[in-house]
Amino acid sequence: MSLQSADRVWKDASGQNEIRAELVSHTGDNVLLKRENGTVITVPLTSLSRQDQEFITGTRMPSETGVQEVLNIELPKPMFIGWPRVELPNMEVYDPSKRIKSFMALKGTVNVAKGKRVTSSDTAPIIGDLMLVTDGDADGSDGNFVELMPGKQWLQIDLEATHVIQKIAVWHFHKMAVAYIDVIIQASDDPEFKIGVTTLWNSDHDDSSGMGKGKDPAYLETCSGRIFEGKAAKARYVRLWSNGNSANDMNHYCEVQVFAVPAQKTAR
Repeated sequence: MSLQSADRVWKDASGQNEIRAELVSHTGDNVLLKRENGTVITVPLTSLSRQDQEFITGTRMPSETGVQEVLNIELPKPMFIGWPRVELPNMEVYDPSKRIKSFMALKGTVNVAKGKRVTSSDTAPIIGDLMLVTDGDADGSDGNFVELMPGKQWLQIDLEATHVIQKIAVWHFHKMAVAYIDVIIQASDDPEFKIGVTTLWNSDHDDSSGMGKGKDPAYLETCSGRIFEGKAAKARYVRLWSNGNSANDMNHYCEVQVFAVPAQKTAR
């Protein structure tokens, strides 16, 4: 990264403390700064002022506070009737009254994943094209979903800029009543997901996928999909894992939508 940061005055998020230092490097969530006396210190990116974060990432970050408005989710048509019982050790009790059709979001929030590039651990899906995942259509009928190989697989979306993620909506496959196993959703600025990773959801209750035990429940797939909290994670990439489902070992996606106030495109 080439930045003119020598002798820059850096401020913390409160604006009450500052130091003069040179930017050494930015890796994931941490920044290395070299003080005037030669000492190199590590500080969390999020501890710096908004202006300093924008300087380092090269991205204009939207405010996390401000005017909010109702954002409606366009739900696809139901593909089955009734709520068959699905048996998994960590399965939540399905309550149709709690399905989310809308939520409050910062004014200007949109689906920043629409039309964005999708990659996967399965480079040649068994059914469908990966771009179906971000086409904006959550329909579960034939020709509108992707089927990945059996076992533990991931799917990743490049948002093309670092965004403050508010919500993520996911429809795996809702043509029949199933629950997906070891659903893990992560966000990061690192395309390899080796550093600076924020885990937004983890339903792997027994660490069968080898990524750590999660406390989130497995849930029934319906046309309502599932809305996950973005936890204000600052990330360019979103990666979703699954390890088959309650009916078979396959992994499916109809649609993934990521909601944020659009940020400026980041060169990579």
